Amino acid sequence: MADADAFLKALKQARLSEAAQFDAGLNLRDARALRLDALRDAVLPELRGHEVAQSLFELNVQDSEKPRLWIDLISTVEMEPDPKTYRLLQQRDQKREVLFETRDMEQMRDFLLRYLAHRYLAQDRLSRTNEATLAPQPRYSLFEMIYVWITGILFGVLGLVAWALASGHLKF
Repeated sequence: MADADAFLKALKQARLSEAAQFDAGLNLRDARALRLDALRDAVLPELRGHEVAQSLFELNVQDSEKPRLWIDLISTVEMEPDPKTYRLLQQRDQKREVLFETRDMEQMRDFLLRYLAHRYLAQDRLSRTNEATLAPQPRYSLFEMIYVWITGILFGVLGLVAWALASGHLKF
């Protein structure tokens, strides 16, 4: 019976230490999420008045096991490798690239604003290129359409006559 009591005590102690570890993990996650919220709050006022930039960038904190500040579809800021280091990551070609890493929130804010400006210009350039390629094609007049149609018929008839002469079906 004494062995059972010792095991129950050890089990109780293990549960208590696991609960303390779980609480520490929750506090760590909360600290990371709070730092990311503070970074977002430092960047948002700089984007006020720029409706296109506000619509282009998400700037939402995903509160999960590993909190992230989403910038756009391919860029996030995470608190890695420790809970006080900001890391700007970009997902490209099935790999994650670290663009910038610092422990100073002001440095990250300044870098993030420059990054957002570059992403904005790249998106603007891409949209102008797409507009140019999707520009409406010129319409043809009725005369041009009739001319092309008659020319096609004439070339078709000439091709059939040439084939008939070459194959011996038509003789002059």
